[in-house]
Amino acid sequence: MVVDSRAEPVLVINRFLKFKDNAGKARNTLRAYAYQLSLYFEYLEQKKLDYREAVLEDIAAYMRWLQKLERQDGIVEMRKSGRSLRNVTINTYVSTVTEFYSFLMRIEDDKNKLSEKLKIQLSSSKRGYKDFLYHVNRGKNFDGRYLKLKEEKIEKRVLEPLEVQQLVDACRNGRDAFLLTLLYETGFRIGECLALWLEDIDIVARTITIMDRGYLSNNAEIKTVTSERTINVSENLINRFLDYVADYHDETIETNFVFFKITGMHQGEPLDYQCIDALFKKLRKRTGIYATPHSFRHTHFDKLRTEGWGFEKIQKRGGWSNVQTPMSTYSHPSEDEIRNEWQKVEKSFEIKGGENKK
Repeated sequence: MVVDSRAEPVLVINRFLKFKDNAGKARNTLRAYAYQLSLYFEYLEQKKLDYREAVLEDIAAYMRWLQKLERQDGIVEMRKSGRSLRNVTINTYVSTVTEFYSFLMRIEDDKNKLSEKLKIQLSSSKRGYKDFLYHVNRGKNFDGRYLKLKEEKIEKRVLEPLEVQQLVDACRNGRDAFLLTLLYETGFRIGECLALWLEDIDIVARTITIMDRGYLSNNAEIKTVTSERTINVSENLINRFLDYVADYHDETIETNFVFFKITGMHQGEPLDYQCIDALFKKLRKRTGIYATPHSFRHTHFDKLRTEGWGFEKIQKRGGWSNVQTPMSTYSHPSEDEIRNEWQKVEKSFEIKGGENKK
């Protein structure tokens, strides 16, 4: 739920969120929608604008507002680190605003037709990729964004094997060491790890099953219903799991979650996202290695690619609905890899003869 500065629910945003929830959007996506639209309504409140009266120029000004280091009128800093939002993030926020106005056009009288003005018709040749039905859709137009900042090229962080080992060695307990090992070998999202129950790990078949159980007490979740899957794991990981259970899941622990809090006043409760954030901050201080749970996911699937796995197999193991996702997002060839591949084919480009003649 989104509330305004007077702590009153913003009904139109909450109605939009309910619609997206009914349409099957993941809970993390709903949270993102809520945060992004709350920022937009904060901007409107500062400018004393009604959301129904906003025009194209107001959206452009909103993009500029997002680029500032601090919000206006003495409200809290946008980023305490002093960094402004990246252009790719701002484009995402504006895309959410466009979706909101598209919904608004269908439930209210959107006299400004802002959602239509925020779109532009582009030819299929302008797409950054070729979709599965490209041969059918070639020549057809598609909706693009009229207001869009040029996005930065961001290198995804892939960890070296030595860095993974250093991070695991820096863990102060068996739970955290097992969690990092699990992330590295499976490529699971952190929410999928936190949602695991003991019975999801089959020690005989050496498989782990990701299931959607809906709302959980620690807010952990899989990304979408298409993320449900069963993957194979190594004997080494199963042995580590058995050691972890033997050391931590004693008769005093009542939870069925694989990962739980092992100290403090909430001991025995399921591990949550806040604990994970705290863990990785500590690991960065101990090792000097910047890593996130998602770094392990990128590392896992890039390693499978270099080992010769096809993207169709990677797609199934990763729980994606579209094979384009691992192809475009989780493929990170290094400079050495590109150089080695070139050396394999460079002789095929040699041209015989043609020397200068006097």
